Order: sequence, then C-alpha cells, then structure tokens
Amino acid sequence: MRIDFDGLTPVPRMLLLSEFQLNSGFQVVLDRSAFVMVGDRVSPEGGAVVVTRPTGELRRHPAGNSHWICRR
Repeated sequence: MRIDFDGLTPVPRMLLLSEFQLNSGFQVVLDRSAFVMVGDRVSPEGGAVVVTRPTGELRRHPAGNSHWICRR
C-alpha cells in the first residue's frame, strides 16, 4: 500500500508501521513498530518518524536503521 508521509495527508486506515520507503530509493526501519490510526499524519523528521494525531498530539518514533536501496 502506498501512503503519503508528507505530514499533511491523513492516513486512510489503521496501520502497523515498522518500515517504509521515504522515496523511491530510501528505506527506513523503525526501532519498534508503531500503530498509526485513521486520520493521523506521518512525517519523517531527522532520525525519526513523527505521527500527528487529529487532536494535535505528537508522537515521535525513532528510526533504527535507514539505507539506500540499490537497483540495477
């Protein structure tokens, strides 16, 4: 499933987020999986992922690893 992690677009369904592609060639793996609820907005920030709830509450989830994906 492709989800926009731009900090503006609400997530359309509940997700268990453990890793994602920030762009077409960069993979991010979280230290621990995080539940993302419907309506939450997700954005990468430094070495973490920030989830903004509809109430304005922020939750920060540190990235454990990130790497470029080499494609031939």
